[in-house]
Amino acid sequence: MKRLILQLWRTSADQPNLAVTPFLMASTAAAINFDVEIHAIGASVDLFIKANPKNQQIVTPSNRPLSAFVEDAIRTGVKIKVCSTALRDRQLELGDLVEGVTEVIGMVTMIDLATNSNTTVFTY
Repeated sequence: MKRLILQLWRTSADQPNLAVTPFLMASTAAAINFDVEIHAIGASVDLFIKANPKNQQIVTPSNRPLSAFVEDAIRTGVKIKVCSTALRDRQLELGDLVEGVTEVIGMVTMIDLATNSNTTVFTY
């Protein structure tokens, strides 16, 4: 099975209309049977914090909150993995994140996964 990894490092709730793109890509790829992972690095981890008010911003023209796109990706089987350093810097733990965030990983693991021969990586 082909693997698609979407690395989020510039994606943030500060630009909700742009932030939805990787989640739409991830959901679509999962729907056509790709093994899909999102690797959240740096400030993009904030997209997965429970009850983060920025994630409730309405995205136009869909008139849905940003969090709904995150939930769609998780529901379609996208695996969400967050950077251990980003969590530590924010003094967060896995329990502080939305249900469906599956794993905390470090840079070495991210690089190992991203360089697998059957893997395509998109960076947002």
